[in-house]
Amino acid sequence: MKTIKNFFTSTIIHQPLYIMMLLMVLFIGCSTKGKNEQTLAKEKDYWTCPMHPQIHADRPGACPICGMDLIKKVVDEKEEPTTDKDMTNMITLSSRKQALANVSTVVVKKENLQEQITAYSYLDFVENNRKTISARFNGRIEKLFVDKTGDYIKKGQALFEIYSPDLVQAQNEYLIALANRTTHSSLVSAAKMKLELFGLTAQQIQTLEQSKEIKITLTYFSPISGTVIEKKVQEGAYVNEGTAIYDVAELSTLWNIAEVYENDLSNVKIGSPVKLHLRAYPGQEFNGRVTFIYPVVNAQTRTVKVSSEFSSNGGKLKPQMYGETIFSASGGQGLLVPADAVIIAGQRTVVWVKTGDGMFEARSVQIGNRFGDKYQILSGLNEGDEIAATGGFLIDSESQLKTGLPTGNQHEGTNQKKSSSDEMNGMGM
Repeated sequence: MKTIKNFFTSTIIHQPLYIMMLLMVLFIGCSTKGKNEQTLAKEKDYWTCPMHPQIHADRPGACPICGMDLIKKVVDEKEEPTTDKDMTNMITLSSRKQALANVSTVVVKKENLQEQITAYSYLDFVENNRKTISARFNGRIEKLFVDKTGDYIKKGQALFEIYSPDLVQAQNEYLIALANRTTHSSLVSAAKMKLELFGLTAQQIQTLEQSKEIKITLTYFSPISGTVIEKKVQEGAYVNEGTAIYDVAELSTLWNIAEVYENDLSNVKIGSPVKLHLRAYPGQEFNGRVTFIYPVVNAQTRTVKVSSEFSSNGGKLKPQMYGETIFSASGGQGLLVPADAVIIAGQRTVVWVKTGDGMFEARSVQIGNRFGDKYQILSGLNEGDEIAATGGFLIDSESQLKTGLPTGNQHEGTNQKKSSSDEMNGMGM
């Protein structure tokens, strides 16, 4: 009994010492455990090169192979390892990493293959709508009724008054022929034809027949309608037969001349619709049709001129305006995916297909032509597949880091490598 009493007495007396020793043991154990956990965490965090995943370092620095900046790699315990033989082309990303990589998906579907070709162009006169009014005889311009460039003239409108000895003689010959019609009827027809060739109208010839009076000066009337592009003479000027007096064009319709590269000619057909964007009217679009493809290739630029016809829209479109012509050609239907979804590196062309929640599979594809901001997929994808429309390049880089396989990006330029490294470094991946 005394022994038990002594035990309790001793325990009570030394209780603070006992408690202190117990706390020290627990503290040391916890510290060791925490230290071990930190050590394990540090072992999971390392720095590596995106181009050479076999490089592992415990601190930031430069890759000893290519000299690129190392990026920090954190092993996500929530991500499933991809060591299985059937999982080598797959990767699982957490929701956080998908958000950081700006990964968005789109469903592959068939669309109309609308081929578009863009070419620089300019507006010009329609060739057969541009004419020159020239003098048909020698003489002096006494008066100009149309005296400035830009005036619109109608067919039959008075243009100028002229004095010409040739016209005076022609009138006299016609009156002589009329006076001797009974004996020389053929001379009347010849003299009348000469007046017509000089440009006199039927009304002027009829007035001469009735009045029997020779006009010293005669008014010349326009044989065509159009806008005066250039007035080439002044009042009082002497002109010879063939001298150009007015350059006239009908501007209700214009030609648009585009320079198309010879390898794009297969998509340009006569009669096909075209669209025109002009610098003078930003944001507006004008519609026309292809009317002529020039038969000669420019040896220096390797381009062919293609002419399209456009309405001037009441004078809104003017010759020599510069613009951009868009040719369209329908190629049926096919699978189209965003260009950003296709990763092209050397002989490696890949699209990342979503196979589950956060899981993506690298699918090798064969691409066709590019239609705007999309590629045609010839093989490798099926309609209804869900693919990474954006963020595919970063998914691909993450896959290379996880698997350690040679990356197809090594065929790219050093600047592109550096850019991808900076992007991933900013993501903390």
